[in-house]
Amino acid sequence: MLDFSDRPYCFFPPRESVIWRPMLLGYNRWRYLPKVQRVVGVRVSWDCDLSERVRRGDRLLLMPNHPTHSDPYVYLEALSQMGVSTRVMAAYDVFLRRRMNQWVMQRLGAFSVDRDATDKAALRVASETLQDGREGLTIFPEGNVHLQNDRVTAFNDGAAMLGLRVAKGLASQRVDVLAVPVSIKLTYVEDAADVRRRVEEQLGEVEKLLGVDGRAHEAGEDGIVARLRAVAINALGRNLQQRGIAMPESGDDLLDVVTRAAGAVIEGLEHKIGLASREGDTWSDRLRKARRAIHEVRSDDERAVDHRAAAMWADEAMLAVKILSYTPNYVAARPTLDRVAETVEKLSEDLHGRAMTPMGDRLALVHFGEPISLGGRLDAFKASVRQTTRAVTDEVEQAVQAGVDRINEMLAQSGTDAGTPTRAHALTSTGSRAWSE
Repeated sequence: MLDFSDRPYCFFPPRESVIWRPMLLGYNRWRYLPKVQRVVGVRVSWDCDLSERVRRGDRLLLMPNHPTHSDPYVYLEALSQMGVSTRVMAAYDVFLRRRMNQWVMQRLGAFSVDRDATDKAALRVASETLQDGREGLTIFPEGNVHLQNDRVTAFNDGAAMLGLRVAKGLASQRVDVLAVPVSIKLTYVEDAADVRRRVEEQLGEVEKLLGVDGRAHEAGEDGIVARLRAVAINALGRNLQQRGIAMPESGDDLLDVVTRAAGAVIEGLEHKIGLASREGDTWSDRLRKARRAIHEVRSDDERAVDHRAAAMWADEAMLAVKILSYTPNYVAARPTLDRVAETVEKLSEDLHGRAMTPMGDRLALVHFGEPISLGGRLDAFKASVRQTTRAVTDEVEQAVQAGVDRINEMLAQSGTDAGTPTRAHALTSTGSRAWSE
C-alpha cells in the first residue's frame, strides 16, 4: 500500500474536455491498458441498463471496489463500453505524483478529495454533480488499493451519506439517486508457468531482503502458503522492532497476531497524540481518527514545531494501515495464481514503497450490479441517519462482493455466462487456476 501524503492540501477541480476526453479514452484502450497496465481485455456485464436510467432522469452514484492500481483505467474503459459518463472522486495524493497525472485526470472529470479531513470543496462538487444529473458520480468506498481481488474490504460510510442527502434534496422533484455496486476483478491470462516463475523470483527477492530462507518450506500449495506466512511474520516483526514496539507471540492464529500488532500501534499513537477512543469504535475507526489528527498537524504551517514528531506518528499510522489491510487467511483459503501473485505484489510494495509492475498479461472483468434506490430509504434516513447510512453502505458492500463472487464463477466456467449481457474488447477467456496447476 502506498503512503498517504500530508502535503498542504490544494483542491483539484474537474476540467472535462469534449476534445481531449475521446482522445484520452482511445489512448487508454489501445495503448495504456495493454502496454503499461498489461490488461489485454476488459469484459463488462450488467444487471441494469444504466444509460436508460440516466435518460429517465435518475442520478447515478457508482461505488466500485478498488483491488488494484489498474482499476481507474479499467473502470474508464468499462464506463465507455456502457455508454455512461461520470466524475470520479480521487485521493489528492494521486494528483501530486506527476503533473501529467493531474492534467489527464482533470480532463477526464476527476477531482481531488482530502480523505483525512472534511473537504468542503470536494463535497460541494460531488453534491452538485449528483444534483445536476448530466454525469454520474463515482466514489471508491474502500478508500485505498488493497490488492485483494477476491475480497472486498470494509466500505466507508461517506459515499452513502452523500447520496442519501442528495436524494433527500431531490425528493420534491421526484428524482431518485441510485447507488450502483460495481465489482472489478483482474485475473492473469498469460501462461501460468511464466507468471509463477516471475512470482517466485519476486518472492525470492523479498525473502532475501528480509533474511528468510524460502528453501526451508516444502514445495506445492502448502509450501507457497508457508513461505508467504514466514515473510509476513518476519516483515511485521521487523517493522514493529524498528519502531520500538513488541511483536505479539506468533501462534497458529495469524489473524490474532495481526490484530494485536495493529492494536499495539494504534494504542501507542493515541497515547502520543492524546486521543481517547469511544466504546464501540473499531481499530479502523480509531486509526482514521488518529490519521485525521496527524494530518491536521502536518498540514498546518503554524504548527511547524510539531512537524517532526507528527512525521513519526504518520509513519506509525501508515504501518497500522498496512497491517490492517492484510487478510491473514486470504491465500491459505484458496491458493490460486491470482491470490499468490497479488499477495507477493502487496508485500513487495509495502517493502519498497512503490507500486510494482504486474507479473503478466491480465483480463479485467467489471460487473455493474442492480442499483439500490436511495429515494426509497428516505423515511428510514429521517428516523435514523447513522443506521440508515450504515445499512446502505453494508448493502452496497455485500452486492459488490457478490459481484466479485459471480465473476469468479464465470471464470470457473471458462469465462462464459449465458444469462448476462456482456461487451468486451480483445476478450480472452480463462478459468480460475490453482497456484500449483
